[in-house]
Amino acid sequence: MSRKQTNEKLTPLHNKHAKRIRSEQVQSTRKTTDARPLSESIFWPENDASFFSHVNLEEVFSGQDGVVSAPFSSQTNCKLFQNDSDDSLFGDMSLHSATQTRNTTVLNNVTENSFNEINITDLTAAEVKDIFYDADDCTEVQNSQMFLDAMPSVTKSPNLSLSQSMSFLSKSILDGIVHGTQYETYEALKSRTILASQCNNELAELDPLDWQTQAFAEFESTKQQQQLNDSFPSKGSFYGLPDKVKRLIFEHKGIDSLYEWQQECLNLPAIKQRKNLIYALPTSGGKTLVAEILMLREILCRERNVLFILPYVSIVQEKVSAMSPFAIAMDFIVDEYTAGKGKCPPQPQRKRRCLFIASIEKGAVLMDSLIDAERPHEIGLVVVDELHLIGERGRGATLEAFLTKVMFLNANIQIVGMSATIGNLNEISMFLNADVYTRGFRPVELKEYIKCGKDILQINSAGQTMEEIFVPTRSVNFNYSPAVERADPDHLAGLVSECAPENCCLIFCSSRKNCENVALLLSRIVSKQKFFEHRQSEKVDLMNALDNICGVLSPVLAKTLPYGIAYHHSGLTTDERKFIETAYRFGVITVICCTSTLAAGVNLPAKRVIIRAPYVGQEFMTLCKYKQMVGRAGRAGLGDAGESILITQNKDNLKVGEMLFSPMDKALSSLEQQEATGLQTLILSVIGLNLADCRRDLNRLVNSTLLAVQAGALEVAVDDLVLRILRDMFKNKVLKLKDSAPKSNCSDIMTTQDINQSSSHTASLNRRLLISQSTRFQLTSIGCAAFKAGIDYKRAFAIHNELQQAQQRLILSSYMHLLYLVVCFNSNERGDELFPADATILFREYTTHTAKTHALFAQLGFTEAHAARLAKTQSVQGPLSLQLNRLYKVLILTDVLDLLPLPEVANKYNIERGTLQHLISQSTAAASAIVRLCEQIDEFWCYKPLFERINHKIDRCGTLELEPLLELPAVKINRAKQLYAQGFRTIEDVAKTRPITLAKSVEFMSVKVATEMISAAKIILMKKLDHLEEATELLKNCLSNQETSQNTAT
Repeated sequence: MSRKQTNEKLTPLHNKHAKRIRSEQVQSTRKTTDARPLSESIFWPENDASFFSHVNLEEVFSGQDGVVSAPFSSQTNCKLFQNDSDDSLFGDMSLHSATQTRNTTVLNNVTENSFNEINITDLTAAEVKDIFYDADDCTEVQNSQMFLDAMPSVTKSPNLSLSQSMSFLSKSILDGIVHGTQYETYEALKSRTILASQCNNELAELDPLDWQTQAFAEFESTKQQQQLNDSFPSKGSFYGLPDKVKRLIFEHKGIDSLYEWQQECLNLPAIKQRKNLIYALPTSGGKTLVAEILMLREILCRERNVLFILPYVSIVQEKVSAMSPFAIAMDFIVDEYTAGKGKCPPQPQRKRRCLFIASIEKGAVLMDSLIDAERPHEIGLVVVDELHLIGERGRGATLEAFLTKVMFLNANIQIVGMSATIGNLNEISMFLNADVYTRGFRPVELKEYIKCGKDILQINSAGQTMEEIFVPTRSVNFNYSPAVERADPDHLAGLVSECAPENCCLIFCSSRKNCENVALLLSRIVSKQKFFEHRQSEKVDLMNALDNICGVLSPVLAKTLPYGIAYHHSGLTTDERKFIETAYRFGVITVICCTSTLAAGVNLPAKRVIIRAPYVGQEFMTLCKYKQMVGRAGRAGLGDAGESILITQNKDNLKVGEMLFSPMDKALSSLEQQEATGLQTLILSVIGLNLADCRRDLNRLVNSTLLAVQAGALEVAVDDLVLRILRDMFKNKVLKLKDSAPKSNCSDIMTTQDINQSSSHTASLNRRLLISQSTRFQLTSIGCAAFKAGIDYKRAFAIHNELQQAQQRLILSSYMHLLYLVVCFNSNERGDELFPADATILFREYTTHTAKTHALFAQLGFTEAHAARLAKTQSVQGPLSLQLNRLYKVLILTDVLDLLPLPEVANKYNIERGTLQHLISQSTAAASAIVRLCEQIDEFWCYKPLFERINHKIDRCGTLELEPLLELPAVKINRAKQLYAQGFRTIEDVAKTRPITLAKSVEFMSVKVATEMISAAKIILMKKLDHLEEATELLKNCLSNQETSQNTAT
């Protein structure tokens, strides 16, 4: 059978089959034990072997009952290890037991006949299609000699000499340092293993730089030292922080000291002088801990708020939960800003400082609100994780605009950025006026391999020739049977079995479908006894948790989880991904097949990383993506070295060589892309915030962007681009003049704005609007609406038209019409963003819905004749395709608001659960933006309360009694139902309970999660208390002033 198969859906598993897999051989291995008294001060560590709260904690701590520790529980030097879980401040506590000692330096050998007896001929036709779907044809012969033969072609590139390629490879592969960096400290250069001849060349190539800003010289004068003492009042010996902070950090991180580079970085003059700083190290180096120390110092010592920008909502929520216990201990507030979460501007806090943890988009909205309220000085530090995302299309423009405004404010706000993969740090440094610190540090060695057929080559970047760089190490021979050889020509099962289940393994796949297929393949081929029996009872608990808490157990996961194998991609819900990630950290799941997003968004360590093909989607992998993936291999506590294996096919040999010898990807500004939409939005914003209201100020601001720094390379005339945007804004009546037209130093701007209310057509065609460098202008109402909503003015006009049309015949008998307007906010020109409508399902829903639903269809022009055509053609095409694609999403959101379980909704409309969750999150943000838009346009006054209610409904997706519990971070409706059923009805109920009591009351909740949830509940109550106290104080002052006035009058 050909390995290329047509796309077919997975055949659903019956409950009977799933239950059989769960319960098979479990009864004979599970033991019942009596719980022993436990101390409530003990946190439930993620790196503990046990997964759920039913496991006896004391047995976990003592290593009894055959519990095997997770694969990252200790360093090789027997000291408490530096936890690698997101490098966060509140990583897991180390547990010391005999089971922690493990020899991870040598991988397990696979016996010769491990795969000889395996037969996959019993697969059903559907399962064969599942496994082989989207698989690459492997008819071409591939071996190490073919790969080496292709390499000379790489070095013949006119833009890359052999000597340059060696230098690039040395930086990228051997040291893991960010490639293309020009600004480096002398200490960074000394810390790297570079050939002496190369070292001199690299020093000569560095751009001129005031090295005193990065070296560790003493400050030149007592005056400077006094300024530093004034700006950073010291409250202890731990980098100015109290000793209590040091103890808490070391306790939660499970460490007894910082890495040498962390101490070095925290003592930089850039840190002491509060200058902007970018620091770049390879993945797993411990970057986030440095940022967390800086944030705590800003909050506790300088007593100013901090804004922490993270790339993904799930990471924001995870960080909020993790920081909550620490906030309670040190008496500050942690606030989440994602989608519908977070008030803009935030309520002023007089007593406690606040750590705002936000996504890129919501962080920009938060900063705009503070500037608009004239309160930007409340922020003292902005920390940006994954700074290289500034070069990403769309979100990168938002991040660049945000940082530009922070810089332009001149409000003494320090900016600290961190990244592992960025190729033009010199340009980013110029943009942020930042010092740069780079270091080629990894806690453990990373060994990188390339698999060519059965041959495996090790990359030795110290080599001078191709043969020295790509060193043959071995040829794999797992003694596959013919059937297994046909099913697994890449030998994934053999490579995985060398590592797992004793250690963890990540397999990066090019697509979501391929992730599921590879997981299925491995579950059929790997040793049944070896993988099935590993942590067997805990895998059953995991499957039960996914079924009960998430509402569904995926048919694919039902087959793969019994073997400790899972897949991970955006098609899963946040809760599903969180359970899988946690089980992986515990060592219950030992193999995850994932997409590249896991490399950038989730910090999961592995002993071995396998890249199945050098593709991300349909595009060939870049060096940046490659480094992110392989960086997951080799973490502290996983042995002396980590391994990565890149599997290549003959047709990709040349491209793989070019990728490995290329410089690291550059972060390029996207402000001018998509018709300069990003720059338009920035200009709207700064005018609306009164940061700039004339051409001179606008040019000064725009020339401080990354776009201006890269203008020469991008061939962009920035001033001309600004003038063109201003011309378009005046034409579309987004801008208007503040004063009369100037007399000199003018530029002609064609406009249709009728300044003198002239009715002459000829006069309007010939009219010129003369604007000098100092001419003041301001936003019109539609311009203000676009600025407040955070969108470009063209989208604002489109939304305005939709709202205006709907206002005439608004249907309020259900939420459907309002939901349609919400969907319009994010709609593209075809309405098929995220996913297109399924014609069959759409027709089915139309015929089964009530007259209330038909009213909206009819208003949009959809008649019975259109319905008949839809049923006949089975496709959504024609003049109503835009409306029908939008209506499809409206039907989905209606079912969500009707409290149908998300898995049931996803199955009903044939979409992935993760995609459905993304639609809900996107709609929440859209409803919030529409509220801000309507506040600026008087004719839409009636819409504001309607969309506020929609925003609340979509964000909570729960009944009235569950809404208080849904305020807690990362608590979804199923978890809220659990809490409510156990008597936890309010935030107060959660806050006053004890962690162990909560963990025992709620099924599948660990003590660690319970502790974080209780801390988050206490923070919510602290904020409410502060607001009440401040309101009381204001009332007292008001009454006191009134009495004083009366006494004076008397």
